[in-house]
Formats: sequence, structure tokens, C-alpha cells
Amino acid sequence: MSNPNETILSRLKFFADETPDKICLIDGARGEQCTYKDFWARVLRFAAMVEPNKFYLLKTRQTIDHLIAFYGVQAAGSTAIPVEATTSDERLNELADRFRAELLSSDPITSAEPIDFVEPDPERIACVILTTGTTGVSKGVMSSFRCRFCGADNVRYSYSITPDDVALIPQMLSHSGGLRRVEAMLVSGATAVIMGAVMLFGNIFGAVKKYHCNILQFVPTQVAQILRRARKLLVEVAPQLRIVSVGSAVIPEHDKEQLRELLPTVRLFNDFGSTEACGSAYFEWSAFEPKPDCVGVESIHSRIVFLDDDGAVLEHTDRDHPGILVTEGGTLMTGYFDAPDLTAEVLRDGRVLSADLGWRGADGMIYILGRRDDMIVSGANKISPVELENIISRIAGVKECACVGVSDKIMGQVPVIFVVWDREPLPLECLTAELEKRVDRFKIPRPENIHVIDALPRTPGTGKVIKRELTERLIKNENV
Repeated sequence: MSNPNETILSRLKFFADETPDKICLIDGARGEQCTYKDFWARVLRFAAMVEPNKFYLLKTRQTIDHLIAFYGVQAAGSTAIPVEATTSDERLNELADRFRAELLSSDPITSAEPIDFVEPDPERIACVILTTGTTGVSKGVMSSFRCRFCGADNVRYSYSITPDDVALIPQMLSHSGGLRRVEAMLVSGATAVIMGAVMLFGNIFGAVKKYHCNILQFVPTQVAQILRRARKLLVEVAPQLRIVSVGSAVIPEHDKEQLRELLPTVRLFNDFGSTEACGSAYFEWSAFEPKPDCVGVESIHSRIVFLDDDGAVLEHTDRDHPGILVTEGGTLMTGYFDAPDLTAEVLRDGRVLSADLGWRGADGMIYILGRRDDMIVSGANKISPVELENIISRIAGVKECACVGVSDKIMGQVPVIFVVWDREPLPLECLTAELEKRVDRFKIPRPENIHVIDALPRTPGTGKVIKRELTERLIKNENV
């Protein structure tokens, strides 16, 4: 087990000294490559141009120069705030005021003398990650050097990453998940190939072949599109793959099974965590029979427990007696920037409280029932949207679906389903008949509460379903 007092910066320095000529980063779109020695030297030169004890906004691009600036700010003793490259000037000005920050260019520095590196305090804030805000509110999650290292080291340990591994990471580096996957390669002395979070699968799989990638890391929306548009390209590179991992959101069960069939010799993972408690649990689902709702087991720097409504730890949980999922360990945020009341709601007694209800199975694994605020209380019954979504997604022809609860004068709440079909839709009575075979009758939506739509609204980059938008459509009586 690695020392949790290490930092990403100390590991970069270590590999710059021990394996200076090893390639650490490859820009998959432009072909630029950088060794650990050169990357570390450029980080220290960039740091020489940055003032300490300040906050800096960095427009995030999927480039080596961006990562040099990101770690250069941290090496200088300041805090980096990555924002998406398309952020408007008005939004940048708002963020600059909010964080009392300056916008900093990531243009390469060639003339400055490098600073003398001083190992940072692990508790110091390395960066602030802006949440994507599925609830409509973006929060600034303060991430310490310890948090960033432990999150990356959880990935390293769970995937058994070695210096020989090469991972393709086509994800946004302004998001905690994509950044953590790059950092996992850097703390391992391995190689990360960075690319934009795009659906140009010819370019992505071309880079997989060109750079001999053996680890692929996607979000669920990318997997769904690959299975529909680039299945042949995935199969072509299968012999060179060791791991395919999916994170940032839940991958539908039917997509899991398709990957299992296409990649029978590849280790297939799903990560579970949040920006506030990054990379807590990992599930190598290819090693087991299907386990719907399972997110695996905690990694080395994390521990998950379940609480009752009064905040007491539950010694026993199961599907019928779930608890509030909370995370302990080194991957926790320090808090939300300039939001002490909100921080106190989420960060308590050294634990991050999630919005999820779940339980630990007899197999020792963690299972998720759904978000607390998503649970549908219908009459005297509780209905889990996740359970319905998992069942409906396995019905032939369903591409994706989402379930929300709406008010009902008689039942209090009732479930509403939004279905995206991959082919000609089933008649509603046929869909209802399929549900009757699989779930209790009280959980089945009324026919008028089943809506067919073209696509589910999702957050950019991470691809999480924005259920708030679906609920708003119903409230506004829009044509869904």
C-alpha cells in the first residue's frame, strides 16, 4: 500500500528521477509525447511564473500544456481551478469574483528558470473541482493533495496498474473522474493518452492501435455509442486490451452484458464515487455473474458504511433495510468553497454523506438502491427508480430509460418512465406485460405515465442523466 502522505507532485518527481525517459503523457489527437523528466521540468518552469497562495482559473483543454499548467500552479503553492474551455467570458468573470481568482493561460513557458520543489502539505488544497450540477447548482469541491493522491492510488490498486500500462482516457480534464484516471497513470509511472471527450471513434480506436493502449476508460454514454456505432472497431483492438473501465455514472446492465460478450478475455470494471469522495469503490463485474445494482468493494484508501436517519452506523443492511451511504478515508474533499453550511450538511465526523441509499450484501459487496431524494413513496410503498430502470433497460429494444416520481392526489407519488427505443417501440400494453413478469404490480407505471422520447438529457462530459429536466417537462405539461 502506498503512503497516503505522498502527493501527485512527489510521484512525478520520483519518476522524473527514476525513469526519466519513460513517456508519461501522449496527446492522442496531436501526437505530442512527453517524458517524465521533460514533463516535470516544464511543470517547475511554469511554477516559476506563478505567484503562491492564490487561486487560478485554467481553461481546460485535452493537452499536455494544460496539465503542465495545472500541476505548475500547484507546485508554486497555489490552487488550480479547471474550467471547461467553452466557458463564456461572463461565466469566467463570475467565477473569478466568486473564487477571488485570476484567469491563467496554459501557454508553454520556455524561458523561466525552474523553481526548487518543496513537497506540499498533504492537507493543502491542490485544486477546486466544479461539479457539473445535475441539480442546477454548481459547487466548488476543494480537493487536497491527499485527496487527489488517494483517489488516484485507489485506481492504481484496483486495476493493478504497472509502469508498462498505457491507458486511453478520452474524458474532460475539468471533471474529477477524467482527471483521476490520468493521475492514476502518473502515480504508477505508466502512460496516459489524453483525448477530447468526443464520439469520433475512428480517431479514438486509431489512437488505441497507434499507441498500443491496453487500458480503455470511458463514461457510459461513450460505451452506449460504441456498442451501436463502433462495435467492430472495439472487437478489432480486443486482443491488446487488459482492462476496460466505465465510470462517472452507472452503466446499464444490458450494455455490461454486450461488453462481456464482445470482450470475453478483458477485465471489465465500473467505478463508483463522487466529486466529493472520488473513486471509492470498484467492481470487476466481468468476474461475476450479473449483479444488478452492485458497485463492488472499497479500494485501499476508502471505507463505506451505512447510517440510519439519525446518523447511527447500521450493523446490518439489506435490500429491504438500506441505509444512507457514507464514505470515510483519504479520498474525501476538504469541503465546498465558501459554503460552510452546505459543507456541514455533507461532511460530518470525517465522513462524506452521499445522496444514495444502499446496503452491503452477504457477498461483502456494496449495492445501490438509488438516491434518497429520488425514492418514490407511493401509498405505503417505496419504489426505487434504479430498480425499475435496470429492469426496463433489459427489455429487448430499449436503448435507455429513466424513472422519476411525480405527485399524485391519491398515492402521494407515482413512477413515471421515459424510454428511448433502439428500434420500433413496443406497444405500451406489451411493455407493461413485460414489467408484470419482473416486478411487483404496485411498481408498474400507469400507461399514461410511460413516455417515449428521442434521448435523455445528460450532463456534458460525464453523461449523467439530468432527471430534474425530465421532472420539469412534466410539471410544464410539455409534449414529452
